[in-house]
Amino acid sequence: MRGLRTGAAGMLALLLVACGSSSSADGNVFDKPTGVCASPTPAGAVDQTITENIPSDFDPTANPAPTTTIAFSVLLPKRCPGDVFPLVLQSHGYGGNRLKTLAPDGTLHPQDPHFDSIDELVQALPYHGYVVISYDERGHGDSTNANARIIDPRAEVQDAIHILDWAYDNAATYNIQTLPHSGIDKDLDVGTIGYSYGGGFEMPLAALDARIKTIVPNGTWNDLLYSLLPGDAVKLSFDGLLCLLATTASTSAPIPLGVHNTPLVATLCNTVGVQSLLLASTIRTRTDLVNAMARPTAIPRSVAASELDPFFFTHSAAYFEQQEKAGQPWGFGESAAKLRKVPALFLQGNRDTLFNLNDAYFNYSYFSGTGADVRMLTTEGGHMNPLAAQLQGPANCGSVQGVSAILAWFDDKLKSKGSSIVDAIPKVCISVADTPAVSIVSTTYTGTDVGVALNDYPIGSLSGSGAVPTSMPTLSANVPLGTINPVFVPVTTIAGDNEVIAGSPRISKLTVTQGQPAIQTAVAYVGVGIQRGNSTFLVDDEVTGFVAGDHSNNRSTNDTAVLLPGIGEQLQKGDVVGLLFYPQHVQYAAIVSANLVPGAISVIDYALGVSIPPITSALNLSALALPNPYSVTITDLQLPIFVPGQYAGSRLLK
Repeated sequence: MRGLRTGAAGMLALLLVACGSSSSADGNVFDKPTGVCASPTPAGAVDQTITENIPSDFDPTANPAPTTTIAFSVLLPKRCPGDVFPLVLQSHGYGGNRLKTLAPDGTLHPQDPHFDSIDELVQALPYHGYVVISYDERGHGDSTNANARIIDPRAEVQDAIHILDWAYDNAATYNIQTLPHSGIDKDLDVGTIGYSYGGGFEMPLAALDARIKTIVPNGTWNDLLYSLLPGDAVKLSFDGLLCLLATTASTSAPIPLGVHNTPLVATLCNTVGVQSLLLASTIRTRTDLVNAMARPTAIPRSVAASELDPFFFTHSAAYFEQQEKAGQPWGFGESAAKLRKVPALFLQGNRDTLFNLNDAYFNYSYFSGTGADVRMLTTEGGHMNPLAAQLQGPANCGSVQGVSAILAWFDDKLKSKGSSIVDAIPKVCISVADTPAVSIVSTTYTGTDVGVALNDYPIGSLSGSGAVPTSMPTLSANVPLGTINPVFVPVTTIAGDNEVIAGSPRISKLTVTQGQPAIQTAVAYVGVGIQRGNSTFLVDDEVTGFVAGDHSNNRSTNDTAVLLPGIGEQLQKGDVVGLLFYPQHVQYAAIVSANLVPGAISVIDYALGVSIPPITSALNLSALALPNPYSVTITDLQLPIFVPGQYAGSRLLK
């Protein structure tokens, strides 16, 4: 197992083309057109595997083998003798597998759904002068002699390090740019990209391997405990969707489905997934989950809370940040737990109901703290929940096209080229496209790209020119027995034009009190709402469950307040902005069927790029939707509202 590598590489600006004058940090020059000779080797893909001396699992109950084999594909540009190219390392979402083929050409598709457009970009990168290695995470695709451990730094991250070692050792064969005089062992010009599970490996890899020159994570997590258990409520709907992917086998799908999970994750899915329908519908809180997974009869084995929490937390960037702040090592042989200055471009979806904008904000803050060039774009894409009739939008923030920005970013950080494209990427861009009113029969996202550029990410009530300070010292809501529709509590009425709400609402303290009759532990389902005329809607589909009790932070993060999921929306004069309190919400309901149900669309294009059967949730079965009466008291609610163009450093991007 390799410890922290040391060293640095110089960075300049870029040009959104594949060829031109540039030099690398090691003195190697990209100053001649590539693939220009009498008989260039054509672009293509080569499949490879490596076998490492890393166990197939660290769980003794899984009977681990002593080695792991990882499969990957090398996507190669057209090349001539002497050509060298930077490397981009990519991996896939949970339940998917690697990219094995190139795109037909270098065309980008900025209006395609966010995650789809990222895959298309990666497959087009060889036409823009990059070698790409796309690999199957352990437990996925052709790497199934080992178990998936949800981006364990001891497993999946080490797999990525070994792939980079292989790339260096085989650089001459595949025309990969090396940096032999940088002072870093087996150094390469390498960046990373991926979404969801394939974004989760990038932050710990950047911390543990100094060869990483830049990262571009899309729609991924900062702290899995926050993502899966916000407010100590179990996000059953998406947890169930992920577990459905882990068990739905298909050889006819574009990518094979099914995951070989480590026993802990298998027990989790057997608790909250379609594998155990009646049990899943009773798992609403962290306590419910812990108790159910700790049962002696749990399959494949019982899991104690003392194992569950550390497993997910240590597989998150939040763990690396916490250890660093505490002056403690990460535990991988590093001399000091200190994040390097790694340039990072984070993309995250406003309506992502698995990993919300706060995940990207926490990652953005951690990497920005090093002084590196770090930027954050929010989009209308990400993990869409078909139960909530969500459709994925593109990877754009207003006029900033996500895939064009990413290509420009790689050209800047890996080729040291300069262009106006990378200069135009804001420090922060928040999508403020209208929350779409999508019905279950819709098949296409029809929103219009609108964003707001900012100097930093807004948190809570703002001040200064163009700010619309918005706060409420105390707020109360009551959701009594028999409530069907959400309860709306107004906070402010929009008096001006051209205002937006963009950023994360802040709450100093939120208290949920059990209502009567107390049939089950109360869970308050809270989101930002807008009352516009005779209708009220939930902004960006974002809702958080808070179990009965006091909440003064986001539990396992370093926050000193509760941050509701970040949102972005253009406001209209007369809008009433407030909070919505739901008696039940589909995002926190168990999936009870993967079969065709009346009125459902025939095929759901799932957020991770694969097709799964239609599904239904516990909310469709009234017998499982038990009463959930509760009341909520909130102290110091703050909303980020301002006028773009007047608020310092902001401008509207259309």
